[in-house]
Amino acid sequence: MLPFCDRRICIPRSKYLPSHNRGIPVPKQPTTIGGHLRRRRLQLKILQSEAARRLGVSAVTLSRWERDSVCPTWKQQPTISEYLGYDPFVKPELGRPKGNESKVVAFLSSNHPTTIGAILLKHRLKLRKNRKEFATELRVDVKTLHNWETGKHSPCPNLQKHLLKVLSRH
Repeated sequence: MLPFCDRRICIPRSKYLPSHNRGIPVPKQPTTIGGHLRRRRLQLKILQSEAARRLGVSAVTLSRWERDSVCPTWKQQPTISEYLGYDPFVKPELGRPKGNESKVVAFLSSNHPTTIGAILLKHRLKLRKNRKEFATELRVDVKTLHNWETGKHSPCPNLQKHLLKVLSRH
C-alpha cells in the first residue's frame, strides 16, 4: 500500500492559457490572423459565439477564421483590430485581409508582375477591393476577371490596352 501525503499544491490556472483546447493547440506566439483571434478569445475566457457577437459575424465565420480556412475581408479589419487591441495586419508575415479566395489566387510571386492578370490582381489588392467590386469597375464578368488573374485566359490586345488605361487612372 502506498503512503498518503497530506500536502496539496494548488496553483491557480486563471493566468495561464491552456496548451490545447479540444485537441487544437493554443498558439503562444501566433503567426496567423486565426491564431491571434483564437488566443485573444481564450484570454478573455469567452465562447466562440460571444466572440463572434463582439466581432459582428456568425460563429461559423469566426471558427473558419480561427482555423485559417477563410481570411477576414478588409471591411472587418477595424473591428478585428479593436477586438485584439492592436493591428495584426501591420506584420507582413501574417498577410493582409483579403476576400474569401483561395491562397493560390491571392499569392503575389513578385513585386513587378509580368502578365496582365498579375497586374490586375496586384492593383485589385492594392485598392482593397474584392473580385466582384473590381470586375464591376472594369465592366467585365467576375469569372472573366478570375480567369485573367489565374492565368487561364488573357484579354485580347485591344482590351489589354483599355485595361491598362483604366488602371493608370487610379
